[in-house]
Amino acid sequence: MLIAGNPKQRFYDESLLRRAIEFHGHGGPFMVIGLRMGLLALEELNARGWFDIEVEAELNWAPPDSCILDGIQVSTGCTIGKRNIRVKEQRDIAAAVFTKGEHGVRVEVRGEVLSHVREEMKDGDHVENEYEHEAENLKLMKELAAKPACQLFIVSRFRVTP
Repeated sequence: MLIAGNPKQRFYDESLLRRAIEFHGHGGPFMVIGLRMGLLALEELNARGWFDIEVEAELNWAPPDSCILDGIQVSTGCTIGKRNIRVKEQRDIAAAVFTKGEHGVRVEVRGEVLSHVREEMKDGDHVENEYEHEAENLKLMKELAAKPACQLFIVSRFRVTP
């Protein structure tokens, strides 16, 4: 069987963003949030990615919030096809519970961050031209990529009990 040989990348950079855009079809703030969530989980759990990590996402399973899922898939290698990613419908939060063996981490987008991103995206729907919308979208993506994880997420570590 052919399998990926190296651990998943654990840092955010332009090449990761390009891979995510290729997978998702376009760039967006919620996709960047998903990338950051997955990277954080890989680090916290010391996971290689693809097969040794599972995730249950808790979010509004509709765009734009659901774009978080594609960011998580690209950054962790968890996929719908391998059945190591699941979704639990939640309207008011965006979080993901990642597990590796008996260790787990819950990564929740801070409420103020989620509100800010939703508001900025709603404001973008009212711009006069597409270039202005793209510029605002890119600005928000860069803002989310640059912030320290502690300003974006609430992180809770736990042990998985059988």
